[in-house]
Amino acid sequence: MKKETITAIFFGLLFGAILAVFISLKSKDIELSKNKVIAPPKEKSLTNLNGLEMQPLEISEPANNAIFEKDIIRFKGTAAKDSLIVIQSPIKDLAVKNTQGKFDLEFPLALGENSIKIVIYPQEKQFRPQEKYMKVYYIDSEL
Repeated sequence: MKKETITAIFFGLLFGAILAVFISLKSKDIELSKNKVIAPPKEKSLTNLNGLEMQPLEISEPANNAIFEKDIIRFKGTAAKDSLIVIQSPIKDLAVKNTQGKFDLEFPLALGENSIKIVIYPQEKQFRPQEKYMKVYYIDSEL
């Protein structure tokens, strides 16, 4: 091979490697600039424009992804007083008015995985409904 050919191949490989490194670094910078970290909202107190505060939805029982051997569970927790609690699953929908601020409700389970949605509709229309999703499992011990 001639000197010119070897020199051309060398500079071509060198230029290609430099270009590849530049493109990979630039694409990583572009990707990082598009991703924005959003801090989770503070849930301790929900305040509207008038300064009213609403108690957030808190579920103390059952835990998410819990496994039960009975086909009925109890939902225990706290929510805004005089709000409407709606619990939905594929087998049953339950709507109850929360008069005390604390709730303790029985809810049936289907065999296997149960995807449950809990929504609290506050009495004050200035507040948005609060939602929680959870999955619980009912596994019959006799199976």
